[in-house]
Amino acid sequence: MLSTNGNQKGFSLLELILGVTIIAILTSIAVPNIIAASKAARESRAIANIKTINYNQQAFYAIHNKFALIAELFQQNYLADKQFARISSNKENSPKFSPTEIMSDGYYDYSFRYSVNADGYTLDADPKKALATKYRFFRYRVSRLNQDKLSGNMDIVFFALPRKDSLSPPTSAYKPLN
Repeated sequence: MLSTNGNQKGFSLLELILGVTIIAILTSIAVPNIIAASKAARESRAIANIKTINYNQQAFYAIHNKFALIAELFQQNYLADKQFARISSNKENSPKFSPTEIMSDGYYDYSFRYSVNADGYTLDADPKKALATKYRFFRYRVSRLNQDKLSGNMDIVFFALPRKDSLSPPTSAYKPLN
């Protein structure tokens, strides 16, 4: 469109195509980086939650000389309801099964399975089913050799690669993270 003084107003088709192409290139560079950063943040939060629960378990053990059920950690204010939401509890008393409790941090797409027995506990951080093919699985185990000394895999978080079937990986799939 021409104005009265002969100057052209607006953008030509070539300028518009060039602008859209530049925006598309910048977006194609930025989006994968944003997705990777989001994934890393969620996995880091899962590891931090594992360490938080472990720290509180060690504090509980130091006072009571036993490992707590998750419910006990909530009741005695070792864990806050704002941080974790309890989902379910399985109280099988057969020797084959230990009590298993499941909770979630709600925001970062991981659920935590916690099993305790007289020798220690296992804490698994599993991504939600929809994300199990993209996010890693994490595991933390503590075992007690005798009544006074804790040992085992202290401060070693294990990980397993994402799975296509979204089921928890077998124990053999876990490798040390740190």
